[in-house]
Amino acid sequence: MNHRIFVLSILIITTFSLKAQNEIDALRYSQQNMYGSARVSSMSGAFGALGGDFSGLSYNPAGIGMYQFTEVTFSPSLTLNNTTSYNNKLTNFDNLNNNRKFDEDISQGSLGNIGFIFSTPKNNTEWKRINFGIGLNQLANYNKNIYINTINNTSSLADNLLSIAQGKQIDELDAFFGSPAFWSDIIDLENNTVDTSLNQYLYDNGNYISHILSDGQKRQTHQLNSNGDMHEFVLSVGTSYDEKLYLGATVGIPTFEYSEIIKHREDILSDTINNLGSFEYMQNLYANGEGVNIKIGGIYRLNEKIKLGGALHSPTIFTIQEEFSTITQANFNDTSYRESSPVNFFEYELTTPWKMIASISANLNKNILISCDYELIDYTNSYLNAKNYRNEDGTEIFSSENNTIDNIYHKSENIRLGIEMKADPFSLRAGYARNSSPFKDKDELSRENFSFGAGVNYSSYYFDFAYVLSQGNDQYQMYNEQFVNPTDLAYTNHNLVITLGFRY
Repeated sequence: MNHRIFVLSILIITTFSLKAQNEIDALRYSQQNMYGSARVSSMSGAFGALGGDFSGLSYNPAGIGMYQFTEVTFSPSLTLNNTTSYNNKLTNFDNLNNNRKFDEDISQGSLGNIGFIFSTPKNNTEWKRINFGIGLNQLANYNKNIYINTINNTSSLADNLLSIAQGKQIDELDAFFGSPAFWSDIIDLENNTVDTSLNQYLYDNGNYISHILSDGQKRQTHQLNSNGDMHEFVLSVGTSYDEKLYLGATVGIPTFEYSEIIKHREDILSDTINNLGSFEYMQNLYANGEGVNIKIGGIYRLNEKIKLGGALHSPTIFTIQEEFSTITQANFNDTSYRESSPVNFFEYELTTPWKMIASISANLNKNILISCDYELIDYTNSYLNAKNYRNEDGTEIFSSENNTIDNIYHKSENIRLGIEMKADPFSLRAGYARNSSPFKDKDELSRENFSFGAGVNYSSYYFDFAYVLSQGNDQYQMYNEQFVNPTDLAYTNHNLVITLGFRY
């Protein structure tokens, strides 16, 4: 192209910029990891029929009815997240020093929970007390680094950018993908002849070509860095009937922050058009949201050894604000062209799925306690909505994304098991959890937790420690699956939690 003196009018933000919000976001903010107090974490969250722990207010709020003392609890935590990328689907050039896997680590300290329980005994022989709880529980951690370095001779990110631009005249190009790719000279008009007297292109007919050959050898380096977490502010109330039936309810107000930076670079290793040596694409996304939900639950003591629990979580209705921008840069032998998109601000709503939890716990003897939770979530019930936006044809802005949610997700069944062995005042704990894949026909994308911990419990205070190992598989799409296969990921996350509590 190289005719940058002909600057067109500022491009308006098109609806394509809203593709930053999609089914991936819906899943990210609907899933929860295993966090909270050290006792709950060490038993892999299998606490639905146990109660007596502040983290339970975000799982089964009926557990608040078991408190017989006022209590304050505090749980700092440290996480170390490792992500390994496997490039076997992308490369046929091992002789070009092309590694097959890369490991990336990221660590962060955070707050597992902080809470206050106020217990009020009642002068009633049946309804023993009314308890209130207020505090904060961590629900998710979004820290992740992904690094991919591969040789590719079948496609380029430029192919994706070309497909977005194709068929649109220059002043119709979207401001985030097609236009920056054009003005940085990654793509060009099929015939870029310019009428200098009119300062315009003669063949601005929506036909474009890429300056990168799809079948040419190119080294692709791709890096994603994400940060953030989700915490839930909880307001809970519960009671006990005859020390057999415990009932509770929680109003949850989850909030989150999420930031993501993507850097993609392609170094051309074979002949290309106009001596283009490399190009870069950068994408910045920042999101924050707040929501509200209601949780109700019950625990019934069948006898001195067995308790049954059940909880129902309403959907969380999130209001989410996002800022999104892109940068492209093409590096030729004698010059470079760099283009930045505007920063797009967009607000939308996400409704997460219902959640149901069934639980059972048993005292094998006075010193051994086992528990089990079964959790059911139907991710097809996630729903994206933007009331103030419509596509050009009048359809809902997220109709395509909501259809994709229906097509690729399904019901997820999660199992949590925990055991606690006591020798007063000391306790040893262990747990296992398996979260099935939310994707249809991709059972291999499940997640497992292995945990253990210990604690000491006196009448007026307690101290607990937990270690949680989370392992799972995932897939990552560098750009549109029409042009490139997904990259296989394996992640190993470590979480250390310490809880200190006081009773009075």
